[in-house]
Amino acid sequence: MIKSVFYFVLLLLIWLIACDLGEEIDEAIITVSGNVSDDGQPVAEVLVMLVESPDSSDGISLANASITGSTGDYTILNVDPGDYYVMAVDDANDDFEFDVMYDRLGFFGIDPAVNDLEPDAIVVTDEDLENIDIEYLYSLNIAGNIIKITAPD
Repeated sequence: MIKSVFYFVLLLLIWLIACDLGEEIDEAIITVSGNVSDDGQPVAEVLVMLVESPDSSDGISLANASITGSTGDYTILNVDPGDYYVMAVDDANDDFEFDVMYDRLGFFGIDPAVNDLEPDAIVVTDEDLENIDIEYLYSLNIAGNIIKITAPD
């Protein structure tokens, strides 16, 4: 009987410690999440990246990334504190290269309805960031101007 009580108390203590540890781990992992859509429709299988600058002339400095699910939702895990831009790339022809004529990209904070084409930076501290939504995807023409196109059939 005493042995059974001892094992019960031991298991209870282990469970309590594990619960506290799980909460601490959850609090230590910072996430950035949101949704990618275009014209109000969710876009699946889009690469969503945290980058240090929206300027890609010298390449991009990737901090972390995720891929959207079927509803356009994404969650980027284990994000270090810092300032980032959230960029989405839709590789429409699935060739793993950015093709100016077919592939689309978008940034958090762009709103062409009010002529706001400057991406907004996000500041990651020790809290999760939610609703970091990208609502417009665009293609770039050769001159580097942002234009709206449709994906190839």
